[in-house]
Amino acid sequence: MEENKMGKYLKYAIGEIILVVIGILIALQINNRNENNKALKKEQAFLQEINFDFKSNKTQLDSIISFNKVSFHASIRLLEIMGTFDLKNPKRNEANAHFADSMKYYNRLAWRNKSFNPKNGAVEALLNSSSFDLIKNDTLRRNLISWKDVLGDYLEEEQFAVNFLTNEYGPWVRASFDPDLDDDPENTKAFFSKRHRNFINQRAGDLYNNLTTVKEEGVVAMINDIIRLTEPLNNN
Repeated sequence: MEENKMGKYLKYAIGEIILVVIGILIALQINNRNENNKALKKEQAFLQEINFDFKSNKTQLDSIISFNKVSFHASIRLLEIMGTFDLKNPKRNEANAHFADSMKYYNRLAWRNKSFNPKNGAVEALLNSSSFDLIKNDTLRRNLISWKDVLGDYLEEEQFAVNFLTNEYGPWVRASFDPDLDDDPENTKAFFSKRHRNFINQRAGDLYNNLTTVKEEGVVAMINDIIRLTEPLNNN
């Protein structure tokens, strides 16, 4: 009799323990699911910010590339037109006087400048925190890590061109031209000088290097990849 009671008690106790264990496991599963959902939402929030930033970067960079292409071709065209003039032969210059306005136009285009100023806030915030572990896509992780170096190589080339404009060409223009005397002989002499032609050649080279670097360093390709990998349907 006592043995039967003890057996029933043990079965009851074991059953209770099993129920408690099952309850704990269910609670843990629910908690894990909730944590996973929180992590997923946090990841999606980061991806959305990065996607927004890089779409903005793409728009800006595409505009700069088009801008630099126009300036590059303008500098080449300017050199071609200048080659038709001969300061020692006034009659020949008079015959080509209709090119004067074209030279002014191309000169303005050749020397304008626009710099790339990308949005990096979301990427930097992610890379500098433990939240980077939330990003599951390995290709995206590699791109985000590499972005700073890829961007830096391009910006270095861009800065080289800016330094030339600021430190060499700009001071020479201010010292050599009188803006109040557009057709002054001294202005004309400076414009057609060998030094000015060399400056234009360097400007063309700098613009060409910018256009080449942005392609060779993979800046455009990486921006496109990051945009694609952070789109809602492609970031798993």
